[in-house]
Amino acid sequence: MTAPRLALSLALCLLLAAAAPAGADELTPAKQADIRLLLNVAGSGAVGRQLAQLSTQHIMQALRRQRPDIPTRTLAVVEREVGGMIRESVDAPGGMLDRMVPLYAGTFTHQEIRELLAFYNTPTGRKAAASMPGLMRQGQQIGESMAREMGPELKRRLKAALSKEGVVLDKMP
Repeated sequence: MTAPRLALSLALCLLLAAAAPAGADELTPAKQADIRLLLNVAGSGAVGRQLAQLSTQHIMQALRRQRPDIPTRTLAVVEREVGGMIRESVDAPGGMLDRMVPLYAGTFTHQEIRELLAFYNTPTGRKAAASMPGLMRQGQQIGESMAREMGPELKRRLKAALSKEGVVLDKMP
């Protein structure tokens, strides 16, 4: 191989190495098992169950608004079916947890996964995992509240800005 080709090959290898994500070591069966363990101890399953609960609540609230006369037993059926399906899809093959493994694998090295597991086995790590679903629920409530508070002002600003651009909307979404 000539010197220019060798230099080009070396430069290409360095460029590819620099472009690779930092956590992109090989996804071995051991790393995959550790990621699944991490997802479990970090409370990802609890977050999935919380998602099921929140989704069910939103659907039931929408049903109550549309049909205030809906029987309680019917709402119980809706709650059972919606919650059950979401919970199943979190843990099912190809579900949320399976889909998160490559995300973690591409973000963290196997050593970093092991370090996170060590953290979640400390008292602070266990507290973080136990607190996360409640913190996420409260954070979602804060976000929803802020969205309601900002809604009227945001619509006013958008209407004014669009009007300056010559776009007039009869009704803002």
